[in-house]
Amino acid sequence: MAVNITRFHNVFLYQSRATVPELLEDLKVLAGLDARAESQLGVLTLFAWLTLIPGVLLSLMSFGVWAGGAETELVKDEALLGGTLFVVGLLLFLWRASLKPRDLDNRRYGLAEVLLERLQVDLAPDAPVRLKLDLRQVDVREKRVKEDMVGWWNTQFFVDPWFLLEASLADGTTLRIHVVERLQKRERSKTSASGKTKTKTKRKGFARLEVSLRVKPARHPGLGAMKRQATAAVRLPEHIQLERVRVAADRLSMRVRLAHDWVVQVTRSPDDPETPAFWKQALVKDDASRTATMMLLSLYQVVHYARRRGKLQATRARRQSV
Repeated sequence: MAVNITRFHNVFLYQSRATVPELLEDLKVLAGLDARAESQLGVLTLFAWLTLIPGVLLSLMSFGVWAGGAETELVKDEALLGGTLFVVGLLLFLWRASLKPRDLDNRRYGLAEVLLERLQVDLAPDAPVRLKLDLRQVDVREKRVKEDMVGWWNTQFFVDPWFLLEASLADGTTLRIHVVERLQKRERSKTSASGKTKTKTKRKGFARLEVSLRVKPARHPGLGAMKRQATAAVRLPEHIQLERVRVAADRLSMRVRLAHDWVVQVTRSPDDPETPAFWKQALVKDDASRTATMMLLSLYQVVHYARRRGKLQATRARRQSV
């Protein structure tokens, strides 16, 4: 499905049910829009400062000369030019602010792209995949769920369920991957003895990544009683926090917590001697795509075990009937 660019720039939401190649093509379009927005913002920022700063300087110089008693045509022209540059600079900053929502979080469409490429081999040919992305910032007003005090901090709470991927795999299993971002924006003000007021702000957040599989109970007998095996089968990257494992007769799911500064994919190990020192800190961040892949493999171990046990039970039943 081709991306409706005009509509997307109004809502910044993407939702489609299509084959993997079609979805990947749409994600390339989104990446192109993001790159163009970043370029536009960079140019606007540069020209805004190049007009605002000279405008302020010319205005101050003209005012100083005028205050000193000199009022000539040159001073008037400088004041007019300075005022014009100042206004143009402000207008450019306002234009930049209006385009800021178009600067997307690269990680969001990047995670979708990596996961689709990895899952493609496990999907039935031409199988449709449902993908939903909310590419608005996590702290937009529509995502604020409450405002309260946390200690001495005025705190705004945001919940952002921005990622959903659903697909039917080649073996009939239904896969669902869901990501929810949570954010707290905290602020407090303090007045010192001298009467000065200082305001402090900070942000705290994390992401919840959940992977679930839905299966046919008849092919996986006893799955609902295998929570212990499912928990024991969990294999996750280092530092990833497991929150819960749920198992039922027809489904099982796993949820983990990622740090707020997670990355889509770590391409080089921090222990690699060729890794530059300034990269090492970035490389220890939570790898979302690797985490999702390992969660899926962990769940599939339990599914395969339940399916294999079901086949053995069916074979024994046939032998006994004979």
